[in-house]
Amino acid sequence: MIIGIDASRAVKKQRTGTENYSSNLIFELAKIDAVNDYILYVGPDYDGIFDKFPKNFSVKIIPNKKYWTQVGLTLEMIKNKSDVLFVPSHILPTISGKRSAITIHDLAWKYFPEVYSKNEIKTQNFSIRRAIVKKASIIVYSKSTELDLKKFYPKTTKLIKFVPMGFKPINSDSKLSDELATKVSGKYILFVGRLESKKNIINLVKAYSMLRSEREIKDKLVLAGNPGFGYDEIKQEINLSKFKNDIIETGFVSDNNRNALYKNASLFAFPSLFEGFGFPILEAFSAGIPVVTSNVSSMPEVAGAGAILVNPKKPFEIAASMSQILNKPQIGQKLITIGKKQITKYSWDVCAEETLKILEGK
Repeated sequence: MIIGIDASRAVKKQRTGTENYSSNLIFELAKIDAVNDYILYVGPDYDGIFDKFPKNFSVKIIPNKKYWTQVGLTLEMIKNKSDVLFVPSHILPTISGKRSAITIHDLAWKYFPEVYSKNEIKTQNFSIRRAIVKKASIIVYSKSTELDLKKFYPKTTKLIKFVPMGFKPINSDSKLSDELATKVSGKYILFVGRLESKKNIINLVKAYSMLRSEREIKDKLVLAGNPGFGYDEIKQEINLSKFKNDIIETGFVSDNNRNALYKNASLFAFPSLFEGFGFPILEAFSAGIPVVTSNVSSMPEVAGAGAILVNPKKPFEIAASMSQILNKPQIGQKLITIGKKQITKYSWDVCAEETLKILEGK
């Protein structure tokens, strides 16, 4: 059987959730499957990451820079159609394999359309409708996304396949680069993610300012991520804070720096308004730090009992929960213990095994 995979996201230099999902899943499939033949479709920016894969894996470089999926991948499917085409993110080409599968990561654009361009919304909507027409298997890894799909696209109900997300514990030996170490010193509260309105950074900054009204708390607030939609308003809120000098923006951080930031944080604050999964919660659990996160979307599902859940629209509630952890070490330690157990529910081998069953039509 020939399994084609759109691996274009997996080879990107700066990876966030969807790119890491694609990459980790492909690497795990290479470990567990020596029976099927794989073709990994990549763009002209391919860096050789799959060159040492087993012999049943081959790489096909599609040179198109523009319209890579709808022109380049479609033409490849016309010439050499695979038995099944799997797209771990984004959209199926016009012509796909004899069967097809796609992963839908979230429907955030339904709840926060202002964050997305009209073209992005059109593409996301078209992606799901095309999957329905092609009767593709639609893989989801959170019950929250499954419910959203059924709500907005009832015709997906019989196509949805739930596969638990994979997770690999972070490297606890990671150290901050010298450059970042000069910016981040002493105790700090950590947020990891894009600095955008959907992530609720403004309310996090407000909560932090409230928290610092407690004289004994001196922890800084570290915001690790690139600016996104609504950043100007976020920056304005930071500048209004009496503690703006203790709010550190790092920009995008490498895997090594991110892991080191987790490891050394006092707590992880993730009061996002919406998440398809909430990967950073598991990363914080793995690093052994207590977590405060939102009681909406997929976050309660991911966190389980391993975090304090808050109403993300109430800064005082966020501040009070952070204060509780910082002032009562026994609470933080209990959360850490539960969090360590929670991450055992997620593994890449299980994710790959369940995904493979779907690709094989089982």
